Amino acid sequence: MNNQSTPPSPAALLREADARMAQALENFFQRSHIPIQDTILRAIAAQMTPAVIATGQTCLDWLNSYPDALSTAFADQFRLRLARPETFTQRHVDHPFELQLLGDDALKRQLAEEKAATQLTEVLRADMLLLFGRLQAVRRAASDDPNHANAYGPLPVIRALSRALDALGIDSPCGTFLLQCVTAPLLDTLKHTYTALNQFLGAQDIPEPLAAHAAPPPRKTQTDAGQAILAHIQSAAARAGETGPADTGAPAGGFPAMPRRLIDSLAGWQIRLPDVRGLREEAPALVLRQLQQDARHTGTGALDLAVLDAVAGLFEFILDDPGISPRYKAEIAHLQIPALRIALVSPGFFSDDQHPARRLIDLMGLFSRRFPEHTPSHVPALEQVQAGCITILHDPGHPAEAFAQAYSLLAAWLADEDARMEVGLAAEVAHLEQIERQERGTLLALENLHDLTERHPAPESVLRRLEAAWVPYMASLYVAESGEGPEWRTACLTLLQLFLSLQAPDSDATRESRLQSIPSVNAALRRGLLAQGAEPAQLKDFFSAITATQECWIRPAAGQREAVVSTFTPRRVSREQIESLAHQLADTPANDPVLQQAQQLLEGDWVDFDPAYEGLMTARVAWVGVHGYLLFCDSEGEQRFSLGCDRLAAEIRAGCARIPEQSLTRKAMLRLKTNLSASPG
Repeated sequence: MNNQSTPPSPAALLREADARMAQALENFFQRSHIPIQDTILRAIAAQMTPAVIATGQTCLDWLNSYPDALSTAFADQFRLRLARPETFTQRHVDHPFELQLLGDDALKRQLAEEKAATQLTEVLRADMLLLFGRLQAVRRAASDDPNHANAYGPLPVIRALSRALDALGIDSPCGTFLLQCVTAPLLDTLKHTYTALNQFLGAQDIPEPLAAHAAPPPRKTQTDAGQAILAHIQSAAARAGETGPADTGAPAGGFPAMPRRLIDSLAGWQIRLPDVRGLREEAPALVLRQLQQDARHTGTGALDLAVLDAVAGLFEFILDDPGISPRYKAEIAHLQIPALRIALVSPGFFSDDQHPARRLIDLMGLFSRRFPEHTPSHVPALEQVQAGCITILHDPGHPAEAFAQAYSLLAAWLADEDARMEVGLAAEVAHLEQIERQERGTLLALENLHDLTERHPAPESVLRRLEAAWVPYMASLYVAESGEGPEWRTACLTLLQLFLSLQAPDSDATRESRLQSIPSVNAALRRGLLAQGAEPAQLKDFFSAITATQECWIRPAAGQREAVVSTFTPRRVSREQIESLAHQLADTPANDPVLQQAQQLLEGDWVDFDPAYEGLMTARVAWVGVHGYLLFCDSEGEQRFSLGCDRLAAEIRAGCARIPEQSLTRKAMLRLKTNLSASPG
């Protein structure tokens, strides 16, 4: 369908990517009408004041009456952004070098833009990095500005929408309110568009950037446990008359420079630990608690004692975690002294999830889940962990570098294991991706058909045949072109021309124009249906329904015109309707936290099931689909099953599934914070 004998040039790829991105925004408000309306009503329900109701009413009137105008203005502003990016570097500023005061409305609009863009960027970062890296490579090949790829980002898109609202004459408070209400639907649109563009560029042999293979950013916990633990350490030091990092002028990222007797004594304590390879099934010794008892009697400073107590508590919870097998606990136990060395000089150990020491411990926890004792790969995995521990213990003078080196070695070995597993999962993942594209193409084709039906009424017999014949054809185009490609856009135009040909002309010129367009429209329809393998009888049935309607205005004496299904009339929502609908939604939660938890799962995360689901008590997420499909597998990738986020959320609510904390150190930090909060003083 989109077969090309020669690959497109970089410039042609960029034009096509721009067209696909703009096409996604061209129908945004028609496609997202229901969720935007629902969000507006929920926002009104939260604040039932006359001003909010009036603002919401204006937004609903625009959404219900002019969704096409909103979408067109949105896409036009985005295209303008692509054509002249320099005009968008300063928004609403005619003289960028002059200091100007912003009014309240302008300030609220800018804050709404930044907030919405930040929310979208945080969720879409992984998809953006992959897409932007590929686009930058294409732009370099086309001798274009590589940074121009950022024009597809959430902030430029949000600002294009904001300017579109201004261009339509929507006043600033209403525009800001509408901007706030489209964030969630726009997230869905951008996610699907980024995924489709990545698939399109991948099909053109544009390689993934190396940065796309980096670890995803860590999840943020609801409570910043690391900062709370640091505050506790500083409080303990302050009570003893010692200054903390914020009071000393110490280098950023380090504790104050003072005599550190505790650090000097750690080498002897490390020697007391058993050999790395000598400890297996026995309970690992919590050497830091023993060190703590000794340090209290040797004049150790309050700051050091507080750090020691926090690190000891952290390892106490880690080594008590039932999810970590004994052999891996034994290896983690050997990292107590090196971790304390780092924590004594670097507050980032507590506050930064990406600290090298914490990343290594988290990776060892992942190894325990991924390669348990009963699996064939347990022994080689454990040997890699042991080698990493030896690397750290052999370089006590540079613990941060040793932790980073050990993490790199373990991560590289795990990447090789993942690559081996992906080979076995590739066929199933490809099948699931095909299903997703088919469903997405069908959904978009149906939305396009229904939108045209509202604006250009047609007989029910025609609509039934379009749903049965033309919608599958458009879905096949979406799959073949990896998104809304050129043939998809042509099919949309053909469908529009078909609907126009079914309408009675209002003038002789329009009548003549439509008479001339009918042969080409019908020819395009025939080609599309034949590409789907339509039989002659099916073609006859399809075109008989269309020509019967067309002949009603071509030859009015031929017969009675069939009644149309619907007509579009601009709807205005009354204040009473808004208040009634808002009250209905007031007691309904806008977001389901359990469903959100399921939707935030990443590839490599684990889910525990009790009782076992498809024979697995614990399963690893091997693939996350854009529509919410999840492919799970066992630690070896041999046994697998797929599950939707909705179904997983239902399992969690029923108590049959649980998403554990994926980071071993963050889990221990949260427990330590709770423990410190409950302790007096």
